[in-house]
Amino acid sequence: MEKSIVKWCKEQHEAGNELTLKWDGGNDSGWVHFEIDGEGVDNEYTRALVNRMDHTLDYGSWAGEFYASGQAIYDPESNSFTGVDYYGEDESDVEYIDIKIIVPKKLWFNTLHVEVECNHDESCQTSVRFFIKNGFLTTEHTDFCSNLEEELQVSFDDVFNNYQSGANDKEFRYCGDSWILDREVGVESGDDLIFYIKQVQFSVMGNIEKNIVLELDEETAAAIDEQLNDVDY
Repeated sequence: MEKSIVKWCKEQHEAGNELTLKWDGGNDSGWVHFEIDGEGVDNEYTRALVNRMDHTLDYGSWAGEFYASGQAIYDPESNSFTGVDYYGEDESDVEYIDIKIIVPKKLWFNTLHVEVECNHDESCQTSVRFFIKNGFLTTEHTDFCSNLEEELQVSFDDVFNNYQSGANDKEFRYCGDSWILDREVGVESGDDLIFYIKQVQFSVMGNIEKNIVLELDEETAAAIDEQLNDVDY
């Protein structure tokens, strides 16, 4: 008996099964797989459909700075797998901020180095260090740095959380930025020097949604059936 992809899909549906093609990948790796009622299935029919969806998506080897995921469910009325592909590309963005740093004048230093690192699913990590060309670091220096690191962690968490919840179509992904604050550019205010961090650069993902349809029309079905009935397939 000749094998038919359309007949197989319809029989599975009539048996009460949900047929789903899913995909996930980017940045040089990715795959398409087939599920029946949420369970992975691998046979000659599902492999043929996976190959067709690979061709429809046209991501090739999934190489490039992007991420894509989605699923398409079999619809017997249109005789097709229909769904949505969620596609995103890595981009860079800049947020203009106004973070104030107050350093007591009595703490001698040449430069103050500030670093922040943050992933989209984690709290920010900050690092603050004084650099002194002629002199020594004291416990006052180290205590100041520890306190400032905690304050900056809260400030940068707020920056990225506000960005994520703001009116933009991009998703925050990662930040690794740093600043060197020279003592000479500090603004004197009484017994303190005032510094400002005015902007921060980070990577984001711009998201695009597009409809995906793998139609088992006469031509497509015939091509798949030819493969299924090839003894060497």
